[in-house]
Amino acid sequence: MTKGSWQEKAAKKRQEVRSEIPPSWLLPQDETSKFSETTPVSVLDLPRKYLDEKELHITEDYSPKQLLQKLADGGFTAVEVVEAFSHRSAIATQVTNCCTEIMFSYGLERAKFLDGYLVKHGKPFGPLHGLPISLKDSTNVPGYDSTIGYTGFIGNASSIKDYQFVDLILSLGAVPFVKTNIPHTLMTLDSENNIFGRTLNPNKLTLTAGGSSGGEGSLIKQRGSLVGFGTDIGGSIRIPAYCNGVYGLRSTVNRIPNVGGTDPSRDYFVGVDFTTGPLAVDLEGIELVTKAIIESEACSKISMARAVPWRPVEVSRPLRIGSLVPESRLPIHPPLKRILKEAEQKLRAQGHEIVPIEKYPSAYDSWKTIMGLFLADPESTAISTILDAGEPLINSLTDTGVKAFRGAPESIAELIELKAEAYRAAEDWHGVFDDNNLDCIIGPGAPGAAPPHDSCIIAPFTAQWNLVDFPALVIPYGKVEDTDEVEPVDKGDLADCFAFYEDKNAYLGAPGHIQIVTKHLHDEKLLSCAKIIEQALVS
Repeated sequence: MTKGSWQEKAAKKRQEVRSEIPPSWLLPQDETSKFSETTPVSVLDLPRKYLDEKELHITEDYSPKQLLQKLADGGFTAVEVVEAFSHRSAIATQVTNCCTEIMFSYGLERAKFLDGYLVKHGKPFGPLHGLPISLKDSTNVPGYDSTIGYTGFIGNASSIKDYQFVDLILSLGAVPFVKTNIPHTLMTLDSENNIFGRTLNPNKLTLTAGGSSGGEGSLIKQRGSLVGFGTDIGGSIRIPAYCNGVYGLRSTVNRIPNVGGTDPSRDYFVGVDFTTGPLAVDLEGIELVTKAIIESEACSKISMARAVPWRPVEVSRPLRIGSLVPESRLPIHPPLKRILKEAEQKLRAQGHEIVPIEKYPSAYDSWKTIMGLFLADPESTAISTILDAGEPLINSLTDTGVKAFRGAPESIAELIELKAEAYRAAEDWHGVFDDNNLDCIIGPGAPGAAPPHDSCIIAPFTAQWNLVDFPALVIPYGKVEDTDEVEPVDKGDLADCFAFYEDKNAYLGAPGHIQIVTKHLHDEKLLSCAKIIEQALVS
């Protein structure tokens, strides 16, 4: 580890990362200077200005499944696919700051191996043969740091020992080629840190890209990657999914094993388990990689993996879908209320039954419970690591600690009560499903669309499902329209920690979404329900 201030270490790290981008892929300064977190513009069309015709064809004209088929039959080599997505991701990160470790050389070496394997054996190496995969910065890859935004972690590549997750996807033929940005502590809704800065939302740069897998959401929306992996402890996959307008799955804990990553906190085993899951450009991509991992032999050999095989589920139609009546303490923005209403109308038109659910465990109360569990580490390791390096806390992290309703448990008795609250909530949610004979529940994953930077501090709509370990999926649907007028709202005690729809121009054009949920371990049913729901929404 080099000596010097945290600022010097961060600047050196940024320069090292930038040097991994080929000089011919660097954008002119007069281009990048147009874009910042204060410019309310989209950058989604920018790659078309700099990619050649073949690179555009590879990165824009194929779904993950179609691209895998093209790779398997030799229509594309893995090398040309990885090069195309490397170039596109290089453009993306220069305007949205979505990437951390640039692993293009690593990806190309793997791609060359896969091309040789296909020629020699006449078959793909595995079900994900040649598919470029982006990874949240916390995922360990040999030879690369997992700084997770901490200057004190710069240079930690040599001390990392656990590569189980990247080894797992390599065994399936995937090609890791880039790591993506996160917030300090992996626990806030804005992906910002003192090394790599803030990730921007490519739909509108003045809106948050979400967190903590915000780099994944931003990169995938720009098609710098078609599929990537994040982690989710309170919404960290689903929040970037809805903010950027992509798909994100919070799987049941350890259906996809939680291994091979760097954690900001010490293991204290009494809080909330995070889960690993995919983000993708489409629902088919989500299912494809989830299924490939869960049914693989390599996954079955990982001790943390839940011993539940992949179980295909054919859901009978029509679906019986629970619709959560909003809590008065958690007001929904007018655009999302409209989007959810339109979705329910389309589902009814297709013959599905919508069941209003008025009595259910409060998301507001669940947030209080889960916040106490988040803070159960008496040494506050995630925060102390930042302060020990002399770094300042990012705004969203400061606000999370101050405005999140509940502090750390102060006794074993209080910790036991927090865990009891979680178990009671899970039992009550099972009752909601069983008593109403529901296939799934739909509702919001947030009060609205992606808010402006640093304006949304709490995440009750996503965290309530982490508390009870129910699989949950966010799918994009609709967007904020000019006709969505501001409505008066009682802010209650949420005034400083909840994003409110007060300036419709700030949100205009932002992607809408729906969150779909099923019971614990019913991941396959969740994906089956989601396919039926999406078919109804696009009909």
